[in-house]
Amino acid sequence: MNILGVGAAELIAVLLIMLVFAGPKRMIHWSYVLGQHVAKFRKIWSETVDLVQKEFDEAGVDIKLPKEPPTRKSLNRTVSDAVKPMTQPMQDSLDEVKKDLDTVKEVSDSLNNKKLPAGPKAKKTPATPAKAVKIPKPAAANAQASKAKPTHVPKLGTWSGAPLSNGSGSTVDLGAWSKAARGEGD
Repeated sequence: MNILGVGAAELIAVLLIMLVFAGPKRMIHWSYVLGQHVAKFRKIWSETVDLVQKEFDEAGVDIKLPKEPPTRKSLNRTVSDAVKPMTQPMQDSLDEVKKDLDTVKEVSDSLNNKKLPAGPKAKKTPATPAKAVKIPKPAAANAQASKAKPTHVPKLGTWSGAPLSNGSGSTVDLGAWSKAARGEGD
């Protein structure tokens, strides 16, 4: 239920708040007055539409105005009818794609659910994809890979210019990033 963009819970909350502040007697009076104003609005709308429609008919304009005041539903319907010629080709294409996807799904389902031959010992098992088998590397290749050490150590440099230790007790000179460590004075 949606009245003027207000849902059922919001409408009940508004009515309860109005009942607390106005009381039951004033609520009835306000409802009566609101009904009178709505009736006047509809009468004015009808008279205006009749007058404008008469002018359109005399001018030869082919437009039909609504007799009832517009609502959100009627406005949405009018807009969708006006836009339909522009969106119809796209909707047709989407429908064709959906049909193609449904066909592909049916074919894949039928391939996945192939019937096994019927017989007394036949079991029904679901089709499962083949699992990838890991092929182990030969032991000789693993041994060679663990013994191989890089022969070239890049010269990356340090901030301080101090040589680095490579872990085996010897130092590796990687160069320096500061001018003082390179011997370039200010």
